[in-house]
Amino acid sequence: MTIPIFYACDDKFVKYTIVSLTSMIQNASKKRNYHVYILHTNITEQSQARVLALQTKNFTISFENVTDYLASISDRLPLRHYYTKTTYFRFFIAEMFPQYNKAIYIDSDTIVQGDISRLYDTNIGNCYLGAAHEQAMAQIDVFGTYCERVVGVSRKDYFNAGVMLINCKQFRNHNVLDRFIHYLGIYNFAVTQDEDYLNLICKDRVYHLDQRWNTELTDGLSFPFDVREGYILHYIMVNKPWHYEDCRLADVFWHYAAQTSEYEVLRAELESYTDEERARDRRSAEDLAQMAADETEKVTVRRPARSQRPLRWNNPVFVYQKTK
Repeated sequence: MTIPIFYACDDKFVKYTIVSLTSMIQNASKKRNYHVYILHTNITEQSQARVLALQTKNFTISFENVTDYLASISDRLPLRHYYTKTTYFRFFIAEMFPQYNKAIYIDSDTIVQGDISRLYDTNIGNCYLGAAHEQAMAQIDVFGTYCERVVGVSRKDYFNAGVMLINCKQFRNHNVLDRFIHYLGIYNFAVTQDEDYLNLICKDRVYHLDQRWNTELTDGLSFPFDVREGYILHYIMVNKPWHYEDCRLADVFWHYAAQTSEYEVLRAELESYTDEERARDRRSAEDLAQMAADETEKVTVRRPARSQRPLRWNNPVFVYQKTK
């Protein structure tokens, strides 16, 4: 049995995908076979060649351009520019690849220290997906309050969508893509966007993975284990080792980066990153927290009318009809 694994990125992010994939290949069981799909709309043939050079006897890599698929559902998508962001491509996996009942999705800003086949083998039952808790929501009050009051999901249950074991069969059976499209036409979740939509749709249908499968590396978060033991290290938000020499566990990232074709480019990116850009990062983090507070305040001051509140998809009064 081949294990399907999905990334989604653009041409600028390919270099980070290469580092993540290099770490995954090194640490995966050699007794299993894997097919890595990279979802995109604009990755050049030159960039693709650098990724394809990573293929091994048991790792097949292919690029899947989703442009045609986007066009095929364009009549159902709301007229918003952001639905074409690569982070939204994860919603397409179950429908685009009907041959799979289960698949792994992983962000490119990761290092995979564990055997990825162990994640795939996790039994998540009839849950829509398996994912680890979003620690920013659990540990930072302004974000926890936001997810509870705006998204309607407990901060203790909200998950990070950067690493997911997707139950593709359940995604198809329960029309997750169509629900996402429906919500896009009603709500403009501004803080974590696709993660908010996924948490709303999958509420009470999530298998919570061991946090080691998505160890979020940003200042201020703590874990009941040594972060170096993380099976997947996730350099979330602006905490990128290619921008900050002192980034948490930057040395692990550079250990794998040094083994790739991208090392010199990544070092040059680090060295050229300016104080002005770092100041912009700080403002970005502050702005995100303020946005969460503002969105929460809107809900606190004036709750939406009952008909405007997020639909409860498990409510027997509401029967969802899949869009043809």
